[in-house]
Amino acid sequence: MRSRILIGAILFTLTAMVSILAIYGAGNGGKQAKESAGENLWTEEEWEKARLFSPLRPPPPDPTNALSANEGAARLGHQLFFDIRLSPQAVACATCHEPERGFTDGLPVANTLAPLHRNTMPILNVGHFRWLTWDGSRDSLWNQAMGPIESPEEMGSSRLFVVKAAMRHYGRELGQFIKFPKGWMALWPDLPESGKPGDPAFDTLSPAQKDAVNQVFSSTLKVIAAYEMRVVSEEAPFDQFVAGDHIALSLSAQRGFQHFLRMGCDICHNTPLFSDDEFHNVGLPLVPRADLGRAEGLERLKKSLFRGTGPYADGPPVVRAEDYQGGVALVGTFRTPSLRELKLTAPYGHNGSVATLEEAIDHYIRITSSHEAGAPIGTLDPALPRIEMTPEEKKELIEFLLSLSSDYDSVWTREPVGLDE
Repeated sequence: MRSRILIGAILFTLTAMVSILAIYGAGNGGKQAKESAGENLWTEEEWEKARLFSPLRPPPPDPTNALSANEGAARLGHQLFFDIRLSPQAVACATCHEPERGFTDGLPVANTLAPLHRNTMPILNVGHFRWLTWDGSRDSLWNQAMGPIESPEEMGSSRLFVVKAAMRHYGRELGQFIKFPKGWMALWPDLPESGKPGDPAFDTLSPAQKDAVNQVFSSTLKVIAAYEMRVVSEEAPFDQFVAGDHIALSLSAQRGFQHFLRMGCDICHNTPLFSDDEFHNVGLPLVPRADLGRAEGLERLKKSLFRGTGPYADGPPVVRAEDYQGGVALVGTFRTPSLRELKLTAPYGHNGSVATLEEAIDHYIRITSSHEAGAPIGTLDPALPRIEMTPEEKKELIEFLLSLSSDYDSVWTREPVGLDE
């Protein structure tokens, strides 16, 4: 009898303890869930702004590229993007734009055949931009692709080398998407193996031959551009939170978004790309050398044979370089980068001089504390508001910025299956 009473007492005590722990656990878990959700942390005005930033929709077709929405052309472009045979130096587009690094190279400045003076920009979401490269010297993805291909410091190739390689390895596939110039099939095998404007091999061709090469070259670039249109971010935690998943974003990251708005970061980072696609001088140091930025880039674009208003565009461009004026005001200005996918795209800035997000914030705090200090070159953008932050606020802002990164893995962000080595 005494044993039964003792066992009963023990069971009662254990049951009571389990109940107490369950109540505490539920209460604590409920508290954590409520804190994670933070449904009432943002004001209605902040929610309205958040909805302007999300979702990031697919990029619109490029009117200067008739192949930009063609999935078959994109599949071929996928092959070309990763193919080292477009360069006599065995350098592919993917050599600098590595998928596992957010389609950058992880270096302060690009360095394939020789070091450059600018940071490699990510390919992710580039189909949204009106202007390409840090200085906006290209106005389409296919126009942009020409630069690295014919740069002796980057791919070390040329338009003659590219068209001959493309015809040798992909001639039948190219013919499915582009219309070859009259007589092209008889012409291309006898063309010089390499050459571009300024090289005797290209300059001694007849005007009709030069035009035929340029047609096929630009069409090949458009195929690559069709692929790049599909290299996009997936839904990031910030997007999931705005869409209604109230545990996708921590309270700290939510406060970070509030700091982002309070400090006026959305003056320049104000679209779902978190970029205004415009040019600003933010006072970065002159390393590795002085860089005129947009002031020089705009003039180069106006002279480009492959610009949107040039003879090889398929339709009228969204922006016309001729409608924009250069001048001193553009000196030292660079395109506002997207804030998406920051987890993998360090270092930052047009010259890769900013190693971390914390350094980036410290830079803005320093330069906006005294606009009189000016910029190393040109004039510091007067739109930059004065920034003051506590160490805790800085951590929260960084957590928000990192919440804009996604798991962007897709068939388009991997090396293509079946690439002929």
